[in-house]
Amino acid sequence: MELAGYSEEDIIDILLKYVDEPGFGERLGKGDDARDIIPRSQRIIFSIDGYSIESVKLPWRTYSDVGWSIVTSVVSDIVSKGGIPYALMVSIGLPREFSVNELIELYNGMSEACRFYNVRLYGGDTNLSRDPWISIAGIGFTSAAYPPKRDGVKVGDYIIVTGYYGASGVIAVDGIDKAKDIEWVKKYTKRPYADTRLPNILSNYSKVIHASMDVSDGLGYTLYTLAKSSQVLLDLETIPNYYTELNSYCRNNMECIVERIMNGGEEYGVVLAIDSAYINKIKKELETYQIPYRVVGKAIRNTTKKPYILLWGEPLEIKRWDQFRGWTTIG
Repeated sequence: MELAGYSEEDIIDILLKYVDEPGFGERLGKGDDARDIIPRSQRIIFSIDGYSIESVKLPWRTYSDVGWSIVTSVVSDIVSKGGIPYALMVSIGLPREFSVNELIELYNGMSEACRFYNVRLYGGDTNLSRDPWISIAGIGFTSAAYPPKRDGVKVGDYIIVTGYYGASGVIAVDGIDKAKDIEWVKKYTKRPYADTRLPNILSNYSKVIHASMDVSDGLGYTLYTLAKSSQVLLDLETIPNYYTELNSYCRNNMECIVERIMNGGEEYGVVLAIDSAYINKIKKELETYQIPYRVVGKAIRNTTKKPYILLWGEPLEIKRWDQFRGWTTIG
């Protein structure tokens, strides 16, 4: 049945079953206009992400997958700054024609993601909208005295990239029509996830991890943003971990591989700039937590301002999806 057959109170009653009860020491609960929490550490980290629902719904994603992916995007922002994600609030806008079963499926996916990340869902707001959209605000806690900024890269820092890349680059470069027939691309992009083990390292080494940024808009764009914000040149000597299926897909053509590694999105790895004196300690920590990573290069002095990234000594062309301009070349 379409939402038009339900009142706003009916819809809220359906969604309240997904909302967590108050935790220890909390007074405000389900149905309240706001929620309260007791701080778990000395510093609070918060983030918000909003999407057109249709922009996230790849042909092979269900609405449950969409809910999962949107929760992951907020969790990733918090994780990349050394935060342990704690709670989320959701605001959603839907047309009357939207199916109540699709709404339930969407919230089931968000609920699954919350259980996976051990995050509480604390309610939100419902709205009528011609085009379906969703916005999620998240809050987390960190003991890091110096959460790494995006403009903190220093000359001499080593650059580490966590995670794997290439599947969403096939979608971005070659298009959805081609990607929908490639099983490994669908497998790796159906439900991306953020690694919540990373904040343990970031909080313990916050003074020597000078900068960090999650990879939500493409690895190339993330590297470019860190370099430009910090006014350094990233001299990359190798490429990060990528899905091995990309080798056969590109017929071992390195130009093809690099283009799809750098120009994706929603991979949710993290790029870190590490004080050179501590690179071996950070590498050991990453290996202890079994977080996949690769040291890809170093930050060097940028005397010309452009380019901001070199790969094997050559300027690297970067593309990104701009919400207003579409695909845009930068760098």
